[in-house]
Amino acid sequence: MFRKSVKIALHTAVISLLLSSSSLWRGGLVSAEELPPTPPPQTVEQGELIQTREIDVTGDGKPDTVSLIGMKSDVSSPYYSKLFITVIGPAQTHVVIPLEGGYNPQMDFCDFIQDKLPQIYVSAETGGSGGLSNYYIYSMKNNVPTAIPLPSPLHVKATFKKNYVVKMKLEETGKSFKFDIKDRKDDYEKFGVYKNGRVVKPIIVDVHGYGALKPMDVDRDGYCELKGVQRITGIANADTLGYVISVWKWQKGKWILKDSSIVKMLPVKLR
Repeated sequence: MFRKSVKIALHTAVISLLLSSSSLWRGGLVSAEELPPTPPPQTVEQGELIQTREIDVTGDGKPDTVSLIGMKSDVSSPYYSKLFITVIGPAQTHVVIPLEGGYNPQMDFCDFIQDKLPQIYVSAETGGSGGLSNYYIYSMKNNVPTAIPLPSPLHVKATFKKNYVVKMKLEETGKSFKFDIKDRKDDYEKFGVYKNGRVVKPIIVDVHGYGALKPMDVDRDGYCELKGVQRITGIANADTLGYVISVWKWQKGKWILKDSSIVKMLPVKLR
């Protein structure tokens, strides 16, 4: 019990020292050698340990202490103005990776790139009306932080048909899907898109970025795919016409689209 308490106290002290280092704000990564001997006086922003886990992410066979740290200007707000991943190795090597701020940040671990090591995955909501989030995947193999790029969002072309039907086509695959929008015909007539079931003034739909990009082992092979969700809106941001669902797998150094569809209602497990 004594050893565990000492380890937690040391970990907290190291994180505080890392976050208070002025070199952190240069936007790069911080090593132990760059740290000052004593931390400067506290600023207005306060650091908070959001998540931590003991897991080998560097490949030396020994568990690293990986933490997600947030900083708030207002402790009563749920918004983190800055986020950081910190990785402390068994030899007290330290790495700090600065991220953008956000709401409800979460950290997870999975092998996306099939190198037999877990990568660090972080998501944080942006807080905008579009329901978007920022996503990050970092490899720490050999103690070298490497950002894994994310798959690009898909594109949709919509064609409005008579009798309140919209045909949506995924440009990347050529797949087409039809949806009945009679439940909102009054709004579409007021907006001038339809008149008595005839198309008068078609509009260009908005296809948002990823509202979700979740790690899932879809094909149960021990490696994680990314399952993406993009919202499609019509005459207003509140007018959700459907969702683009995509499944991405990392192969030969890039994300490959393995499956895609457009659905009118979002499955419960993806909400």
